[in-house]
Amino acid sequence: MKRRRLMASAALAVALLALARPRTAEACAGCRNPSIPITRVANVPMSPGEIRGSAILSSTSINVVHEAGCADVSNCAEVPVQPLYLHDQDIYPTELRAVFELGLSESWGLEAQLPVRVVATRIQFATPSGAPYVPLDPDVHHRNETLAGIADPWLLGRYGTMVGGALVTLRAGLTLPIGRTEENPFALGDMGIRHQHIQFGTGTFDPVAAADMSKGFGKLQLAAYAQGQISLYQNRYGFRAPVRGYTGVQLGTRLVGKLNAAIGPDLLYEGPERWDGVIRQDGNLGRTEVLIGTAVSQNFGENMITLLVRVPVYRHIVQGSEVLGRLSSPVIASLIVSRSF
Repeated sequence: MKRRRLMASAALAVALLALARPRTAEACAGCRNPSIPITRVANVPMSPGEIRGSAILSSTSINVVHEAGCADVSNCAEVPVQPLYLHDQDIYPTELRAVFELGLSESWGLEAQLPVRVVATRIQFATPSGAPYVPLDPDVHHRNETLAGIADPWLLGRYGTMVGGALVTLRAGLTLPIGRTEENPFALGDMGIRHQHIQFGTGTFDPVAAADMSKGFGKLQLAAYAQGQISLYQNRYGFRAPVRGYTGVQLGTRLVGKLNAAIGPDLLYEGPERWDGVIRQDGNLGRTEVLIGTAVSQNFGENMITLLVRVPVYRHIVQGSEVLGRLSSPVIASLIVSRSF
């Protein structure tokens, strides 16, 4: 009963934080290449020859509003010259990530991850007073469209061992540059040429490393995790993806039967992206977020289903010299289904 009250109180605290937190953040006008934080699978021991498969479906919504055009059309460097107006864009990224784990021995194993993404965008244009506006170049920067494709797969080696009663699992490997990449959208945009900001891959082989720790304390379960990805060089279009890091902790307990619940904070960091070695001031300059997540999982024999909801309670987006926009992304939801064979 005490555990149930504890988890109910924690869930209520998350709900209150979600209601109290700021709904928007100041953002650069070029924050248009959305990424969803990777959702981790449960840290469990693997036996020799054991295969574990997981499917992770994650989705969020992003709204970005920023200015375009010029307040003074007689002194305007934009192409084409047009009066000041607003871009109001909704972005809906969704990712289905398949994860396959194979135990080679009591400690060593292999892991492969294959992500498939769908990104839908919707755009509206308006004057600063809110009246509808039709730009001279309506399809150059943004369009109503839905993009789909395979993102960069991951190939990892894994090592698991017990340390002080805790299960520690280390992973390291590479991403494979299979996801579709685009030409420099900022260079094309400067010339008034239709372009695409959304990248499905980095176009480079990127090192990835991760660590998981889980330990039981009576009826409670503590988990800690960290993960990082770095691009060491630029791709054929001159794009060098940002450094990404993700870490967090979770405290969980069994509620009733095989129903479990967990809660904890996550810290997300993303550095600036570069084009031809240059950090564009109207591009992604980096961000830091703190999210609070609640997870509920149910075991069905060899199957486990988990629902994870994360809400940002702190968001800092690095600001450049360009006119600032507004960004809102209130929640990230993930559904994880896992099975061991």
